[in-house]
Amino acid sequence: MEKAIKKRLVRAKERAILDLKRIGYKIVPSDNSSFCIIGMRKNETRFIRIVIDKITDEDIKKVQDYPMSPSCIKEIWCKKIGQQSYEIKEIF
Repeated sequence: MEKAIKKRLVRAKERAILDLKRIGYKIVPSDNSSFCIIGMRKNETRFIRIVIDKITDEDIKKVQDYPMSPSCIKEIWCKKIGQQSYEIKEIF
């Protein structure tokens, strides 16, 4: 992976962690294989994969294939150049 792309991805993950903490989530870092962040609060757990520029079929497959309790939410957050917010796609 290119150095510039790697830096953007690290910044996107850091920003996502800050955003989640601001709204009351406790954060558990993940190994980045399927998910990058696990955000938890009292009645909710979100498993989040962070990507940059676009959500690929491979990203969707990695998240879909992961077995999950129905009470958990699986999402892919995409950070695009020039946009402040993330495109968030919930995966079922």
